[in-house]
Amino acid sequence: MSAPGRGERVLGDVSRADSAAPPPDHGAMAPAWPNLFFRELLAVLLAMIVLTTAALVFDAPLEEPADPAHTPNPAKAPWYFVGLQELLATFDPWVAGVAIPLVIVFGLIAVPYVDPARKAAGGYDVRGRPLASAIFLTGLTAWFALIAIGLWFRGPGWAWTWPGGSPAAAETTRALPNLLGTPLALAFLAGGGALVFRRAGRVPGLTGPRRWLFTLLFLAMASVLLRVALRLLFGVRHLGSF
Repeated sequence: MSAPGRGERVLGDVSRADSAAPPPDHGAMAPAWPNLFFRELLAVLLAMIVLTTAALVFDAPLEEPADPAHTPNPAKAPWYFVGLQELLATFDPWVAGVAIPLVIVFGLIAVPYVDPARKAAGGYDVRGRPLASAIFLTGLTAWFALIAIGLWFRGPGWAWTWPGGSPAAAETTRALPNLLGTPLALAFLAGGGALVFRRAGRVPGLTGPRRWLFTLLFLAMASVLLRVALRLLFGVRHLGSF
């Protein structure tokens, strides 16, 4: 028999090297199909069973038919929109109904890209992405707080009313004059923006455009929360021209 050629020896060495190499270590990772898919399918079916059973057992909390001769006071939106209705008590309609929802949607899209942490990417570890988790949980908590206020603490004329129907003291709102409110608002935007921008530089990986975008989103959320707090605590609805 003839001796193997040079090409055969090379192929044999490569095959032996591949067989001797250790298999890649993927840890606890598993393919999404079919492992994750069937678990999500079971969760969806379970949720459908629970919701269908609740719909059959409990009646929907519907009010009496609409009467054109009698308008309820206050006319409240469904619970999932009453937080937006509460914002209308603080901001102008175009801000509360257009600008703020657009910023919320844009912020939810941008937060995963702004957050530099990639340790928990593709997983459900809240501690692995503290920045994104903190922003999301803060916004979610504030939104449900607005829903609770509009649902349980607003009475006739959208005045503050304690649970049970007991009205609070007469609510008065005021606007700070331009000479006072406008400088305060500009100082908050400039000073707060500089502080947040400087602090954001200490987060590893939060540099360049992501640092600027994080600062803008943080200021937008903080300004909304601050305006709501001033409206509820001190009755200040406008800061000069803002």
